[in-house]
Amino acid sequence: MGKFLRNGDSQHLRKALGHYSRRGSGGAQAASSRMRASTRAGSSLFSFLNAASQGASSEARQWVENLQATNPSAEDVVDAIVRELAPAGGSPDEESFRDAMALALHELLRDDTSVDPLAMNVSDIWELMKGYLAIEAANRLCFDLGPIFESAQIDPTTVVIREREMRRFLKNEIGLHIDMLKGTVANPTRNQLDAILQEALKMTFELFEADL
Repeated sequence: MGKFLRNGDSQHLRKALGHYSRRGSGGAQAASSRMRASTRAGSSLFSFLNAASQGASSEARQWVENLQATNPSAEDVVDAIVRELAPAGGSPDEESFRDAMALALHELLRDDTSVDPLAMNVSDIWELMKGYLAIEAANRLCFDLGPIFESAQIDPTTVVIREREMRRFLKNEIGLHIDMLKGTVANPTRNQLDAILQEALKMTFELFEADL
């Protein structure tokens, strides 16, 4: 990881992730299982946004109507979604969920201004899942490999750049596997969504290990 931090070479990042999975986590299955809480939160986010966009229940319709009545900005909507799914307080994992959900939503809305967070189509929500899981995986890596970040003696600006590059790299890699798996179940339940996200993470880590 130190080499990637210093030069930004994605091949060094790929090898570092392979070593992290195989040696640091005990294999791809264990690495993905450690993120079980993250994938469960992601499946809840998917289900919530899908229900809100389709008015799938009276509760979902009422929540959307109440929020729309306040004439919210896009940022207000993001904040409301995150509060609904991950209220303030709680464990460090829950704090990470909040940050990842908020950042993933903000990035999606920034990259595609046509997206309405209260009326997202399924393809937009899947795209959001890619960003969310990438941010959560990067958060986990930064937490677990914190000493390496510190010992690399990289200036704070470069650290921020490398973290952004890591998220983008992970989004591309995880996204490829989400695209492979998302069509395997029509109208997936929350548990099936969780299983898809777990499998996408496992396949991604397996690919990193295979490149060692």
